[in-house]
Amino acid sequence: MNDACQRYAEDPEGNASHLRECAKCAAIYGGVQTRAVNVESLPLAPWEGAAYRPWPLVIGGALAVLAIALALCAAAGLSPIVALTVGFRSDAARAAIALIDQKLRPLGPFVFAALFIAVNSILVLLLRRAPRGIDA
Repeated sequence: MNDACQRYAEDPEGNASHLRECAKCAAIYGGVQTRAVNVESLPLAPWEGAAYRPWPLVIGGALAVLAIALALCAAAGLSPIVALTVGFRSDAARAAIALIDQKLRPLGPFVFAALFIAVNSILVLLLRRAPRGIDA
């Protein structure tokens, strides 16, 4: 490969006349046709509004994490509320959790289920918003 061939390889449009002079480059590059790419025909990337959402995987993962956490609490002989209060170092946070526990204990699983559904509904609504791409 000589200098003219190297210049053509670096800038084919600027050295288009080189193909008429060099048979070797004409054989290599002559059959290459450039066309404009129709961007509308390209497939969407997953973050650009594609319809597939792995909700069963997300729900299964969340349930698995919850089951592991509850199993660890049961193995340690702690209730989940006690385990939560032990995790906080502030007395004010522990007092607030204890007060909430005392007020909501009669409702138990119903409050947990309602809060779980509310938080996950908010997350689903946030995920369904239109994505912001590069050209937004």
